[in-house]
Amino acid sequence: MVHAVAFTFDDGPGAVTYAVLGALGRHGARATFNVLGERIAGREEVLRRIAEEGHEIGVHGWSHGDHRDDPDARAAGAARTADAVLAVCGARPRVFRPPFGLTDSPLEEAVAAHGLRTVLWDVDPRDHEAPGAEAIYERTVTAMRSGSIVLLHDDRRELAPTAVAVDRILDELDRRSWSAVTVSSLLAPS
Repeated sequence: MVHAVAFTFDDGPGAVTYAVLGALGRHGARATFNVLGERIAGREEVLRRIAEEGHEIGVHGWSHGDHRDDPDARAAGAARTADAVLAVCGARPRVFRPPFGLTDSPLEEAVAAHGLRTVLWDVDPRDHEAPGAEAIYERTVTAMRSGSIVLLHDDRRELAPTAVAVDRILDELDRRSWSAVTVSSLLAPS
């Protein structure tokens, strides 16, 4: 049996995206970066690097907020983000991560109409609280199971410990002979 987990990074591209890419690259690991459309302009180079290194780019919306407030308009913003990713990277995103994980049927149906599958997570080490690399590592390895989707963030300088923790978590995956894959790979039918 092949054991795999998917690391996801929300809210970027941002201040620690390059550090996260470095950690992933050292281990030959893949991940999914759920980006905000409003953060793409001026960060096209990092977005291209994400794609060139074999990672998946997902959509986190155009802006960060509860997307249930206006599902059709927010889904249009998600589609606008997907179009921006396509223009920069040549690949259209297939997954959508609603900000805060707040979703409902109308929102999921609205984004699905734009070809996006809503994907949440089962492991949240709460790195957005900046608890330090050790806490992020412990919270993740304690909760993760084969098939887990791990929620992490790459948007602010204060999240630099996330990249350090990812490097250590990937060392643990190597010890377990597990793989780090994209969300779409993890969820693909066998």
